[in-house]
Amino acid sequence: MAEEQNFTQKSVESAQGLLADLKARAKQAEQDDDVFTFSILNDLIKATSPIVTKAFMRLHREENAKINKAHKKLRAKHRENSANSSDD
Repeated sequence: MAEEQNFTQKSVESAQGLLADLKARAKQAEQDDDVFTFSILNDLIKATSPIVTKAFMRLHREENAKINKAHKKLRAKHRENSANSSDD
């Protein structure tokens, strides 16, 4: 996929809900001995699961990057304040 994907916490949670719904339906189809529906749902889960997992992991990487950036900025501010107070 060359196209940039933009998503939010809400959209990732929605995708996770969709995947959970597919899994619940597959379980129900298995219990109902509905081979055809189970087969379709199995294919959908195989296609959907990696996409949702990647989106989830990316969202967490981006959140961690924001936290790391804020931490770096805070450390720099602290160093600057320490240098200014020792110059006095």
